[in-house]
This record gives sequence, structure tokens and C-alpha cells, in this order.
Amino acid sequence: MSIKMLSNKYKRIGLILFISGLIVGSTSISARQNFFEGWNAGSGLHQPIPALEPIFIEKYFGAFSIHVFDVIMLLGLIVYMLSKEKIEDDYINTLRLESFQLTSLLALTSAIILYIFSEDLKLSLDVFITLFLLAYLITFAIKKRLY
Repeated sequence: MSIKMLSNKYKRIGLILFISGLIVGSTSISARQNFFEGWNAGSGLHQPIPALEPIFIEKYFGAFSIHVFDVIMLLGLIVYMLSKEKIEDDYINTLRLESFQLTSLLALTSAIILYIFSEDLKLSLDVFITLFLLAYLITFAIKKRLY
């Protein structure tokens, strides 16, 4: 079966989209507030969270722009994932399939375990998709290096 994929030059484009979305998304008020909450919970200290003001893109374009950059980050990962390697052969396609199978099983298993033990988990869809795509790319890179 032949898979239609993007050319290798799209790997750079996907990486640029991902990094720009990650940088803008990590500067949002909600991301910084979640960081402070996690820091306080992890350190055992219960310090008040400082009043956060919008910076960078959010300050000039509003909170909706952060959502747009989250989507750009996901699209960047997908473009990177669907781009060819420099040397593309049947072996790479087999590694892609094995990596996708392993990542799918891992994601489904972790989702079921999280659902069983934590009913009120607030994990948005974009976080789950991003973790799935990153896990796939890491699995593919490890399998490519091992074989």
C-alpha cells in the first residue's frame, strides 16, 4: 500500500509552526496560572498566585488568538508527522506502522486508566492530541535509531 505523504521540506515548516504555537501558547495567562498552581502543589507551599496580566500576542489580539496558536501547534505536529524522511523506503513505512500501533495502544490504555482512577480529570482534547502526536514522534524516532 502506497501512502501519499508530503515532501521532506515540509518537516521544517511543521517544526516552525509547532515551535511558534508552543511559544505563544506557553505565554498565555491560563498557561502561566497553571504553572504557578502546579509549582505550589509540587513544592508543598501555598503561596498566593500573583495577578497575571496578558503579555505578547494575548495582550494585543485577545484570548482567542491563543486558541488559534494552539491549533497552529497541532497542525505543525501533523505536518511534521506526515512529511517524508530523506530516505523513504518500505522499512520506514513499517516503522511508521509499528510506531502508530504502539502509540495508539499506549494512548488508549492510559486514557482508560485515567478514566478509571480519576473521574473529574480536566484534560482538554488539544492536550490529549498533542501528547499522542508527540508520543508517536518519539516512538518513531527511537525505533528508527534502534534498527
